[in-house]
Amino acid sequence: MSRVLAFYRGRRRHPRGMTIEEIWGWSHDRLEHEHTYIQWLFPLREPSHAVPDSPIITEAEVREFNRDRALQERVRRSLSCMLGFYGFAMRTAADTARGVTIVPAPGFAVRSHAWLTPGNHNHLRISRILKSLCILGLQREAREWFAALQLVYGEHTDTIGSVTYHFWRSAVE
Repeated sequence: MSRVLAFYRGRRRHPRGMTIEEIWGWSHDRLEHEHTYIQWLFPLREPSHAVPDSPIITEAEVREFNRDRALQERVRRSLSCMLGFYGFAMRTAADTARGVTIVPAPGFAVRSHAWLTPGNHNHLRISRILKSLCILGLQREAREWFAALQLVYGEHTDTIGSVTYHFWRSAVE
């Protein structure tokens, strides 16, 4: 079994010794200051520039994530963890065809202070998450979060910047 699949299924630990379940339980402070977990929660097809030993997802793994509903639920749990960190919440959409909706949570103003600053490394994390969601079969969730991020961008254009916004948009297209 591949590193990514084994990690997501709870059968392998991150190289620093933590399980996916432990990461889901981390405090916001720890999510901010640890820098090697995001590549495991949201793998991509290309290597990470920041963490060279992080996993690269293969086409066979992509097919497995897209096929296996249990894996997709675990990706949703990873997304929910990170949405909480960024100050968003995922809810079941009133229109069931949409699946979920993602909106700023009541504590958004407080949580956004952790990432809503010019040149913040979390902007890159958000790009990774959006792109990975699309690869792993959660395109709806990626589009819903991008829609919420568009509203934030509209209010904080100078803070986020057009380059970052372009990366976010490209990730979901």
